[in-house]
Amino acid sequence: MSLRDYLFHEEPGIQLYCGDALDVLPMLASAGAVILDPPYSFESLSVRGRDDGAAGTSGAPVRLFHQALVETYRLLDDGGIAPILCGWRRMPDVAYLAGLAGLRLSACVAWVKGTVGTGGLFRSAWDPILVGTKGSPRLIDKAAVPNVITLSPIMRGEHPYEKPPQLWAHFLRRIPPCVVVDPFTGTGASATAARRHGHSWIGIEVEPKYCEIAVKRLRQ
Repeated sequence: MSLRDYLFHEEPGIQLYCGDALDVLPMLASAGAVILDPPYSFESLSVRGRDDGAAGTSGAPVRLFHQALVETYRLLDDGGIAPILCGWRRMPDVAYLAGLAGLRLSACVAWVKGTVGTGGLFRSAWDPILVGTKGSPRLIDKAAVPNVITLSPIMRGEHPYEKPPQLWAHFLRRIPPCVVVDPFTGTGASATAARRHGHSWIGIEVEPKYCEIAVKRLRQ
């Protein structure tokens, strides 16, 4: 299949492909930023016996994520960035896989949610976002931007693990206009952030129903 065979929606500065990330990513040429919000089953332990993707059980998507990171490194222009959202349990694994793919870890941003999750000794109220780069990151300026963003998560959204566009805007506003690729698009939060900050955007989403929601939001 060709890249056009996966095309779901196109408009100036926007392309959305419906398909598996590992099928579509190798067909893309380059990017200045790659947003990585991998499947939520990228976890090592189950929680309360659930196997619904919220906690996961075996880390089965590790191969998927490693290959996505390898493609990320290939795609990135020199100075490009790759924010990687991960849970604290997987932060060492993610850091290792990113380095194995060739990415340099240039920052870690704490997403402070203002709500608490499940837990025993302590309950999690933040998620780490590692920032991999291809060499030194290209930035629009040298402003003293803190590595903490306080932002409420989306509750009862149209996707089980929907992210607010402002989360990705925190990163995309720091870099010059470029092509932003999101291989795990969901409902398109990164598209909203990319367009708002003058970037082109390419999204990949395997579920047609979420592609439809992303397109609806782009048209609003």
